Amino acid sequence: MRSYTHTGETRAVETDGPVAAGSSLSARAASPAESIGEVTEVSGRGAKAIFDMDALGTIINAEGGDPLVGQIGSMVRIHVTGSYVYAIIRRLENAAPDGRGGQLMAEMDFIGQGERFGAEQRSILFGRGVSKFPVPGNVVSNVRAEDIKAIFAPMGRAHVNIGSVYPHHTVSASILSDGMLSKHFAVLGSTGTGKSCTLALLLHRLSEQMPSGHIIVLDPHDEYAAAFKEHAECISTENLHLPYWMMNLEEHIEIIVGPRTPEREIEVDILKRSLLAARKESAKDKDYGRITVDTPIPYRLADLLRIIDQDMGRLDKAETIEPYLKLKSRIEELKGDDRYAFMFSTILARDTLPDVMSRILRIPVDGKPVSIIGLAGVPSNIVDVVVSVLCRTVFDFAVWGRKSHARPVLLVCEEAHRYIPEEAEVNFRSARKSIERIAKEGRKYGVSLGIVSQRPADLAESILSQCGTIFAMRMNNEKDQRFIENVMPEGADGMLAALPSLQNREAIIVGEGVTAPVRVLLDDLHEDLRPSSDDPKFSEAWRTEVDDSLYVAKAIKRWRSQHHDS
Repeated sequence: MRSYTHTGETRAVETDGPVAAGSSLSARAASPAESIGEVTEVSGRGAKAIFDMDALGTIINAEGGDPLVGQIGSMVRIHVTGSYVYAIIRRLENAAPDGRGGQLMAEMDFIGQGERFGAEQRSILFGRGVSKFPVPGNVVSNVRAEDIKAIFAPMGRAHVNIGSVYPHHTVSASILSDGMLSKHFAVLGSTGTGKSCTLALLLHRLSEQMPSGHIIVLDPHDEYAAAFKEHAECISTENLHLPYWMMNLEEHIEIIVGPRTPEREIEVDILKRSLLAARKESAKDKDYGRITVDTPIPYRLADLLRIIDQDMGRLDKAETIEPYLKLKSRIEELKGDDRYAFMFSTILARDTLPDVMSRILRIPVDGKPVSIIGLAGVPSNIVDVVVSVLCRTVFDFAVWGRKSHARPVLLVCEEAHRYIPEEAEVNFRSARKSIERIAKEGRKYGVSLGIVSQRPADLAESILSQCGTIFAMRMNNEKDQRFIENVMPEGADGMLAALPSLQNREAIIVGEGVTAPVRVLLDDLHEDLRPSSDDPKFSEAWRTEVDDSLYVAKAIKRWRSQHHDS
């Protein structure tokens, strides 16, 4: 669990009138039209209160009344001397002694405190945390519009508007740009709840406000090109050039040696010696400085094969010939398979690293602040390595570019459970290691991480716990709900209870990107700005016959060629 300190933003808003000198808010209390009950029990994280059903009915039925007052997930304020403590209703039950109604027992979670100040104490200063706790007997009242504005208004801080605040949807929901980006974020929810559209909405709003940004989206299903069109550099295996020599030793091992075998350690040792020799041979007569097996400098595969051959022919070698033959066979296979052409097609070892990094990072931006890297065409057995190379090189570039003109970067991982699974024994070790490094150290070097997943319980908790802002959408799986509870900050319990009942486009947002935990109805994106992730409409597709006689032949041609446009 993480805790958050008082933020101290000033939100000068009018309240309900002056307070007489020497009086307290609890003594003055609330007007009969406001009061809905009183506190009966207090703990460090929340309180219990008895609500009066008649008082709730009065507010609901009054002209312009609030029909959602006193419901689960709604906000209340508790009157404490000189201030208000704001809380969210988590649980309700009948509290009448005879069981016939009339009173409700409410459990509430604190979210922050509002200090009254200014002329006649007509303004509110809201901050996270509670310094003046209520006591049994304090009055509980419904929040007013000015309270909501005081809590959620960004007040001059850099922000983007993404929707409206639940339950009345009269106040804009803002995301604090620096708070969200500087400490990573995650968008989590079940399939079909709108995660992709939520991410697209965030990126659109950020790009509109900061058109010279640097956003990289790892897109496993090629969905996001349709959402950004001319505002993004769309990269796929058909136009991606990611030369093999950019890989470090660990990535070379994963793609050439493969999973554990009885002779894996011998193969790793041979590859390590040969790779270092190939890099050094390529670097002679060039000013690369100290060369290691991980230094990203070009080398020729022909040189690597030749060095392996020479090593295999030594009379004093301790190894048998079989590990050498396996390595050579695998390298030849990678060179000859068209599926790997975006990495292994280069015959000449040209130093294209500046061009590759400039294109991926969008330097210069040239009107396209987003790079969408489509991974659908990457063979499944090397997608881990490709993701690892991309994430690691982005981070390494940020580390070594910090002393010049550092440019913050946002790296978004869609379907993140594929790359950073909780189980360390499964595939995607190198990708998980690269992403974990960004999660733990990225903010020091200006690399922000965005995680999107429909299966949060399968994510590495060590990475998700580093996300300072969480967008939690509807989740029906109890395992996922429990996992989210473990990584959510204090004060969000009342909202988490609503996770299974959230509507599409609704999200509970907590953390550094918002001034307080908030339930939001997200803006509806125009169809042209959405990712192409809509579910197929069986009711429409199955009403008509296939009108393309070559439909099957075309699909098979694309399948065989591994090109979507062929």
